[in-house]
Amino acid sequence: MKVKLNRRVPKLYFLPSLFTLTNLFFGFLSLTATFYGKYRWAALWIIIAACLDGLDGLVARATKTCSDFGIQLDSLADAVSFATSTSLLIYFWGLKTAGRAGVFFAFLFAVGGLLRLARYNIRTKTQTDRRFYQGLTVPSAAIFLSSLVLFHPAPSYERITAIYLAGVVLIISLLMVSTLRYRNFITLFINRPIDIKNALFLAIIIFGLLFKPRYFLLIAFTGNVLFGPIDFLVVKLKKRCSKKHHPEKAARPVSLNS
Repeated sequence: MKVKLNRRVPKLYFLPSLFTLTNLFFGFLSLTATFYGKYRWAALWIIIAACLDGLDGLVARATKTCSDFGIQLDSLADAVSFATSTSLLIYFWGLKTAGRAGVFFAFLFAVGGLLRLARYNIRTKTQTDRRFYQGLTVPSAAIFLSSLVLFHPAPSYERITAIYLAGVVLIISLLMVSTLRYRNFITLFINRPIDIKNALFLAIIIFGLLFKPRYFLLIAFTGNVLFGPIDFLVVKLKKRCSKKHHPEKAARPVSLNS
């Protein structure tokens, strides 16, 4: 008995996975570059992997080939390309002089990244608002730390530098597993007409990447890291101001039975 399948298989179903595997390839290149002491290249490969990581989701939605397999494959690739490769890069570049403490903080970044990816996999099906993420994304955290390496590729052997870097890694790890709201800036350019603000924003990005890539990446992703805490404080201040100007809204009726 022949069973007729009415469901069509998309012809371009392999494209998102191809981008994901290419992302994994550059993550692997970053690992090998770190082991050979080529920290500038290791950081650059991570940034390229992050660009490909952003493309695979766009390609999947554009070709309507989103699948559970693609989501799981993407997270597994991110675990290698960002969580693992970045933690090793940061350890050998700046945390090695801290000894066991350096190993702990480098491992802490990997743990934070994996927890963030696991939470994303669980909530991705129920997430309706694509404009925001919960917690700092792992690729964004990896690009931020990689931009530090690109800004000063020579490894640091000073213990005080390792202490400062450990503090930065601790904050980044906590931001990844936090519930702070982070803007998905890619959605600013998807399915929206290009206006003057978006055109100016794109021009700044292109100019920065062409002429001052080290400074641009460091400044841009430092701002991205700070977006969550600043947004949280702004929302809190708005609520306080609203309560001061409209106290009747903040007042709650008192139950006579209590």
